[in-house]
Amino acid sequence: MTAASKPADDLTPRSPRPARARRRKIIPVIIAVGAAAAVVVLAVNLVNGSLFFYDAKEAVARRPELGTDRFTLLGSPIEGTIVPGFEGDETVVAFTVSFDGVNVDVVHFGDPPDLFKAGVPVVLDGAWVNAPAAVDGFTGRETDGWHFASDRMRIKHDNNYKNGDRYSERIDKANQEGRVVATSIASGQ
Repeated sequence: MTAASKPADDLTPRSPRPARARRRKIIPVIIAVGAAAAVVVLAVNLVNGSLFFYDAKEAVARRPELGTDRFTLLGSPIEGTIVPGFEGDETVVAFTVSFDGVNVDVVHFGDPPDLFKAGVPVVLDGAWVNAPAAVDGFTGRETDGWHFASDRMRIKHDNNYKNGDRYSERIDKANQEGRVVATSIASGQ
C-alpha cells in the first residue's frame, strides 16, 4: 500500500522530514543585523555631518553655545569693508557682513566666487574664532574680539541675466542673423 492510498485513519509513522540546515536560520539574522548597522551608521553621519544655519544676528546671539563648532552663516557684505590679503601663503579676503543690523567680521580663506561684492548676500561655512581678524588693512566694524573664519562661500544671485542697455541690441542682432541664415538655407545657398 502506498502513502497516497493509505486510509485517513492510518496512524503508521511516516518517514521523518529532512532537518533544516542551520545556515538557513542564520541568513535572516545576518541580514537584520546588517540593516540595523547601516541605519545606525547613516544616522550618526547625518547628525555629525549637518551644519546649522544662522543669520548674523542669530549667530552672534548664540555664540556662547556655538563655541568653535562649525556652522553656516548668512549675511550681506558691507560696502567699503572688503579687504583682500594673505595669511601666510594662503589667499584670504576679510570683510564685515550684516544682517538685521548686527555685524560680523569675517576672514574667508581662499578666493571668493566671481559674483562676490558688497550688498550681495553670502552664505559662509566656518566657525567662530576668539581673536580679532588679522588681515593687513582690515579694521573691521566689530570690536568684540571675535571673527568668523570661513572656508566655503556661496553667493545668492537672481535669475536676471540681462546685460544692461546692450541686451535689446544683442537680441535684435541675433534675430537678424537668424533670419539671414534661415533665408540662405531656404534658397539653397
